[in-house]
Amino acid sequence: MGIITNWIIENYIEIIASVLGLWGVWLTTKQKIWCWPIGLLNVILSLYVFLVSKLYADVILQMFYIVLTIYGWYNWLHGGENKSELNVSRIKRTDMLILFIVGMITAFITGYLFKTYTDAALPYWDGTVAVWGIIGTFVQAKKFIENWIIWIISDLLCTGIYVYKGLYAFTGLYFCFAVLAVYGYYSWKKDLSKTVVTV
Repeated sequence: MGIITNWIIENYIEIIASVLGLWGVWLTTKQKIWCWPIGLLNVILSLYVFLVSKLYADVILQMFYIVLTIYGWYNWLHGGENKSELNVSRIKRTDMLILFIVGMITAFITGYLFKTYTDAALPYWDGTVAVWGIIGTFVQAKKFIENWIIWIISDLLCTGIYVYKGLYAFTGLYFCFAVLAVYGYYSWKKDLSKTVVTV
């Protein structure tokens, strides 16, 4: 068998996770509720890939994703007024500032812990992506449009990390995620609610 065929066989879980990830994000840009169950399958497979690659912060991130994905699924369906479907809204600037400060501090602490107590490949970068992935998913579960800004930055960081680790399917996947995040921002902006909702 050829090199490409062997690579596909050896990395089929990564490839399936990548396809599910793209599909899930595309559905999210369209505000389709199926983005959550598809995303849940992506998270489970990604957890395995990251565990094998010793990207431990990403492993923990996937565990948080499982919880947040279930929460987001429920909240999109019942998080609006009188438990109705949730609409797109904006987060208050002060709340976003708080999230930024907490996120940066937590990312540093996470990176330090992984550097000190594990053999993580890229502890500080990995920690940063993990923390902001959690924050981004939470903001997305609340259907705040700012989640797309978080994802653009986070996905570009992931692209660099996965190039370094040789996870080429994930490299392409996260670059596509970044492009889709730009699309998602402008797509959601069209349906943006006038009401500002706090976290």
